[in-house]
Amino acid sequence: MARNRAEEELQELHVLRVGEVFEPFAPWRRNEQGKQVYIKLSRNEEVSYLYVGSQLSVRAELQQALMRLVNDGWMVEGEVVVQFDGRSEPGTDPYVYREPLMLELGKALLPLVDPQNGSPLVPKVEQIREEVAREVGLVIPPLRISDNLQLENQYLLRIKDAPVAVGEVYLDRMMVLGNLDLLGQLEGGITQDPVHRLPAKWIQGELKEKAENLGCPVLGPLAVMVAHLKGLIMGACPELLGLQETYDLIHRLRSSHPVVVEEFLNDRRLLRRVRKVLQGLLEQRVAIRDLVTIMEICGDHVDLLDNVEEVTERCRVALARQICASVVDREGGLRVLALGPVAEQAIRESLLSGKNWSHDQVEQLERAVRKARDEHDHPPVLITDPPTRRVVQRWLQHALPDLTILSTEELVAGFKVEVAAMVELHSAPTPSGVA
Repeated sequence: MARNRAEEELQELHVLRVGEVFEPFAPWRRNEQGKQVYIKLSRNEEVSYLYVGSQLSVRAELQQALMRLVNDGWMVEGEVVVQFDGRSEPGTDPYVYREPLMLELGKALLPLVDPQNGSPLVPKVEQIREEVAREVGLVIPPLRISDNLQLENQYLLRIKDAPVAVGEVYLDRMMVLGNLDLLGQLEGGITQDPVHRLPAKWIQGELKEKAENLGCPVLGPLAVMVAHLKGLIMGACPELLGLQETYDLIHRLRSSHPVVVEEFLNDRRLLRRVRKVLQGLLEQRVAIRDLVTIMEICGDHVDLLDNVEEVTERCRVALARQICASVVDREGGLRVLALGPVAEQAIRESLLSGKNWSHDQVEQLERAVRKARDEHDHPPVLITDPPTRRVVQRWLQHALPDLTILSTEELVAGFKVEVAAMVELHSAPTPSGVA
């Protein structure tokens, strides 16, 4: 006959010293992911760690263990979290593998990842990954966060171990955007918005209402940092798309569209060409969400894949509706600038002659585009003829990254196009140098 009685649950608590490894939870096996929580303890010159589990929970047995340790002279120093993704093995991979994305935080910004403050930056980082995947079609690797005690209010983004950009935010202030006249009515240090490079000011919180009454947008420090990081990561997408990532991306279509992708999955040379096409689209800020269409175009022109730029242009035409939809205004219209006939003719002649414009001549075109944008409320699009779109894109994409350059071939029915101004050169530049 069964008896009702309380049964004790035996749970072992392990105290580790530096250098010791306990096999049941040692994170040295590949393809294993997890998180481990320890409580750091010190006694005189000795340091130890109490293994808690995968999360910090104040269980009765844990409290009792800590009381015994404190009675034995140990001091509780704090919580230590170890996270691992199963990608690296000690002593080998760190020498050949670099974290694709690493964010270093200065001393004053560490509260953003402090568990006692709710680690507000951590969910925002995951949000960036979700937004990039949704908007671009590329799942970027996790963004690793570490401290950099040489920095104060700055943060540093590294891509494949190389520093890309440094930003600066103040956790006790807010950023206000506006023209210099409006900003002059607020106390604070003048700066620049890191995303759009617009004039801005860091103000104290009590000035927020005054800034809003002036009609100035007000952003918190975390919002400024997140927007900056997202812009940097979006710009780095071509670099983050490696050969393995390309294979994984295309492999997802194997079950639903095997006829479209099998040829590329089985031929590494073709796979490398497709990667170049996808990188070319990403460099031009064209989303690769519609991967089926892109793969179909690559398959239709597999004999042209050695000419990556040509296939990329054909993919753009196939994705024209998507590209136009990404730059329409709230009313569904397209406000554009159009490249004038003198500039178009000069570029076509340089292409036919095999000669390129000089740096000064390209700058002349860039100045003309900037002037037209400033005078007409910054239209987001420049329209060119199909033969010249590719070269204009190459010339202007770094100087004007927020400008979408479309050919007339990429304008689809259903979008109302308003030409705000013609971008013209006063005289046709004389080509110089071999292309």
